[in-house]
Amino acid sequence: MTRNSYGADLLGNLREEFRHLPAGTRIPTIREISGRYSVSHFSVQRAFEALKEEGFIQSFVGRGSFAVGFGGGRESKRPTKQARILIVSHSTPSPRGNEITSLLQGLLQKAGHKLICVSYTDARDLTHVLGAGGFDVCVLQPRRSVLPVEAVALLRAKATHMIVEGRHLELMDVDVLVRNRAKSIAIALRHLHELGHECIGLLTERLDAAAGYAEVENLYTQLYGLSQDRPGFIVRVGINPDGGPAADTIGKALARARLEHATTPSAFVVSGRFAAVDITVGFRRANLEVPMHASVVHLRNAAESTPGDVTFTTVGRSAGHVAKGTFDIVEWRLANPAEPPGLVLDDPSLVKGQTSIPFETG
Repeated sequence: MTRNSYGADLLGNLREEFRHLPAGTRIPTIREISGRYSVSHFSVQRAFEALKEEGFIQSFVGRGSFAVGFGGGRESKRPTKQARILIVSHSTPSPRGNEITSLLQGLLQKAGHKLICVSYTDARDLTHVLGAGGFDVCVLQPRRSVLPVEAVALLRAKATHMIVEGRHLELMDVDVLVRNRAKSIAIALRHLHELGHECIGLLTERLDAAAGYAEVENLYTQLYGLSQDRPGFIVRVGINPDGGPAADTIGKALARARLEHATTPSAFVVSGRFAAVDITVGFRRANLEVPMHASVVHLRNAAESTPGDVTFTTVGRSAGHVAKGTFDIVEWRLANPAEPPGLVLDDPSLVKGQTSIPFETG
């Protein structure tokens, strides 16, 4: 528990302070609260992270943190004006994407907003479907499709405000919600270090800027390679274009990497659209049993199980978490129309499974 020098509960004090603030009120900085309570910046940061998880505050990169303003955490309600909300999703098959959209619709409808939902294949068709526009907020969910600048400009012209979920857009006049990849890789590495693993590799899809794998690889190099003062063990795997099983590709890539390195890691962080069964079978084909020979943490949105009922340790965000985060930005934006657009880095969490175990020497 985070406490100040007087023994008071810092988290409780901040929770009580922020719960009564009107929506959109800028809250004091970490430095200011640190000085007020005579605690470290780290202690305040931990308290802020807890308050974000509970739904009391929303943070924007470069702009600071603001009160959500609905008085008491994620289950509380606050009245908002009825707004016209446009939700636009690419038609790329995505069970998780469909779940996020459905949950978001439920939250917005419960808040009393008017919704129009559109799924598109060709962005050029949006012009004819949307007509004159006139929406208060447009929520765009590109999923894994190519996102033409023209499509963003079109949708931006149809709505007063625009929110993009899951895609980092620079130099665009929109609010953006994306996974905090730096925290994802940091959580995974810390978990494996705490289990005693010192040599940790990265198995990732081949560099794909849109999907963020290049960024994950760079973060691994910075957080692990530099801290260990040695090069990392990186295995790049190409996904089959037809979406077929990736076990063979993973196995061959791992086997090749083991021949190229003197030491095989005792643990791996896996980043990519790999099914749990493909990971375990792929490692087995490279003579590595998970988790006996190699512990694995998958940067995945939700926990998965192999056919043998072995659950994976994952670092990610549930569909409900993403939907709630997007909903919070919609509500915040409606309450703060004059604030400039910003970037929200959405923090993931670790779900412990059976694929990460303590390292045993000998």
